[in-house]
Formats: sequence, structure tokens, C-alpha cells
Amino acid sequence: MKILMLGWEFPPLFTGGLGVATYGIVKSLNQYSQIRLIIPTAGDASDLEDVNIIGLNKLTKEEIDIESIQFEIEFDNTRVEKIPLQISPYHFTNASFSGFFGSNDHPESDQKIDVIRSIFSGRDMYGFNVMHKVHLFALLSAEIASDGDFDIIHAHDWVTYPAAVRIKKQSGKPLVVHVHALETDRVGDTVRNDIYWMERDGLLEADSIVAVSEYTKEQIVKHYEIDPSKISVVHNGIEPIPVKRSVHKLKDKLVIFLGRITSQKGPNFLLETAEKVVRVYPRVKFVVAGTGDQFGHLLESTAYRKLGSKFIFTGFLSKTKVNELLSMADAYFMPSVSEPFGLTALEAAHHKVPAVISSQSGAAEVMKGSLQADFWDTDKYANYIHAILKYPALGKILSDRAALELNDLTWDHAAKKLRNVYDTLLQES
Repeated sequence: MKILMLGWEFPPLFTGGLGVATYGIVKSLNQYSQIRLIIPTAGDASDLEDVNIIGLNKLTKEEIDIESIQFEIEFDNTRVEKIPLQISPYHFTNASFSGFFGSNDHPESDQKIDVIRSIFSGRDMYGFNVMHKVHLFALLSAEIASDGDFDIIHAHDWVTYPAAVRIKKQSGKPLVVHVHALETDRVGDTVRNDIYWMERDGLLEADSIVAVSEYTKEQIVKHYEIDPSKISVVHNGIEPIPVKRSVHKLKDKLVIFLGRITSQKGPNFLLETAEKVVRVYPRVKFVVAGTGDQFGHLLESTAYRKLGSKFIFTGFLSKTKVNELLSMADAYFMPSVSEPFGLTALEAAHHKVPAVISSQSGAAEVMKGSLQADFWDTDKYANYIHAILKYPALGKILSDRAALELNDLTWDHAAKKLRNVYDTLLQES
């Protein structure tokens, strides 16, 4: 079976769980299938054995017929039908395209490819001009895939949906979209922006949808009006690595918050919970590992509430540093308002760290050995964390139970379920 995979994040360049999940899926599916993966930016360590990885930042003339592409962008869900490529949909001028080819009205192929490479170079895969990149990715991916040498299209998250839909229409091949997160998770239930409509278009066009949890499946049906019969649930997995518990030098116990600092992740509930825990258990530090648009607000709020000495902000951490941090953690805390899955909760369990997590998460479905509460219930969160810190025996019971649950939560297990989705789809088509 030949799979055309469309991704956005991929190690070593990623900002969250999407890159980790895409890597785990590709690596495990590779034993069953022949995979061609198109991503915006491929790093030096992006290679996987027997996987054809095409990074647009390393595009070559052999991989694409650049002269066949008309550089214009179409927006299906706004009143603007077409705009020149040099105009960003966020009303910013994109320097790479505003000076596109200088004074040359008929640039050479090499010059066009150099410009494309420059747009997809660098570590920021999103940024203010992410919509611009998404539509350019769609144009380029469709041309790369114009040979039709694949059986299935598999697209990961909204950033790849325009490309996937375009390729499906030109090839007639079945499309699987993999929902790792939704705009209604990130922004709120009532959002109806361009990203929402891109998601809905991709979900409607898909022949099959893979959701990372039952929670996400419910959100797709509820907020995007999609037929539940074409949605399969495939929980994320984890790649087992050797782990060894270590001891930190601090006298206080460590509670870890790991992920992007955005409203979706519940930083306000983190702060409220920490304030309540500190009152009854002062020998504690809350370690916040990550960045995001709510970082400044959270930092200022800890100072305002005189909790500055109880928080440690690390910024973004590499995978190695995350593993080091988890190896010495006493508790893991995920108070997300709406969490499609929550891969870091599995990583914490793998390091034998007892977890307190939001009931509004996919991880809550598979981590029965965790302590769970509704995202707004900071009293219950605080009681749970206090109990784990005060009674180490409780933490050990929870972590041992969670470790057993990880046996079925591997990427190989997820890959087998995805193969069943593919087989069913191909039989029907």
C-alpha cells in the first residue's frame, strides 16, 4: 500500500504534540506501507529509513515542475476569491514574495525554488503569515503529488487540509484526515473564523476521519456537523524509551505543567490551583515548561499574587530536557480547558509520575490511573495534588497503575488501527 502523508511538524522541528504524533505514526506505519511524506520544513535529523520525506525547504527541480504552477491563492469561505501570492491574508506584506523576483517578470525555475525554500526555512512553522504558507503548501504539494503514485491520502490537522482536498480532487484517491486538535479547542465553541471553515471543508471532503479521542469525535460531530459514522477513534501512543528516576537538588517537591501556555491549556486554573496547594503544602514548586501567548500574563499574575517564588519558568524545552524534567518530577498537572488528547500525560506516566488531569481531555479516556477533575474545579485539583505530595505511597500506586495502561498505548498499536481504516476505505472505493 502506498500512502501520501501530509504533515506540518516533524522532528527535530516541532512545537507540540502534532510533530511527535506524526513521527510516531509514520515510523510505525512504515512497516506496513510505502510512505511519501510532504512537510514544510525538514531538519537535518528528519530522515526515517525507507520513508521518502520531501521538505519544501529543501525542494529540488527533480521533485516538482515549478513552471506548471500558477501562484495565486483561493479562499473558498470568504468573499475574496483570489489574491496575488505576494499579499498575506493577515494584511502583512511578505518580504519573500513582495520582492518576489526583483525586476525580473520571467524568473528562472531555480530562482522560484530558492524563494520557496526561503519561505519554508527557519524554525517558525506558523507565525503571522501561516495562512500564506498553508495555501502555498497546498499548491506545491498538489504538484508534487500530480503523478498519482499513491493509494491513500493521509492529512494531519487543518494546516494540511487545503493541500489534501486539492490532491483528492485532482487524483480521485480516497482521503483520510487525522484530527489532532480543533479550532474550537483552541479558541472556543463559537469560533467561525477562516481556520474553522478550512477544518470543516476538510472534514466534509474526507472519505474517513481519524480522531485522537472519543472526546474529539464528539466535538467534531457537535461543532462541525459531521456524520459520526465516518469517524474512527485512534488514540495516540508513546515510543518507549529507557527511563530512570533521578533526584533533584531542591528541597521543595516539583509539580510539572508541560505544554503551550495558551488559554486552551488552562493557565488561569493552574495559577488558582497552585495558590490553593501552597496554602496547605508550602514546600512545593510549580515548574512551567513551555511558551505561548499567555506566558506574560501568567508571569505577571504569579508576581501579583505573591507566588513568584513558587514558580519556575523554563521556556521551551528540547525532548531531552523534557525527559530530564519528568524524571525528577513528583506530580504532573494538566488543567486543560479542552484537550483533544494530551501526549505529555502519557510521557509523564512513562516516567512513573502520578498525574492530575482535566476530564475534558482525550488522555482521561485511556489513563484511568490518573486523578481527574473538570477543568474549572481547582478545589479538587488542589486536593489531589496535595494528597500526592503528602502521601508518596498514593503517588506510587497511581504511577504503577498508569504504567500498566501504557502497554496498549504504543504507536505500533495505533498504526494497526490506521491500517484497518485504510483497508476498509480501499475496499469501499
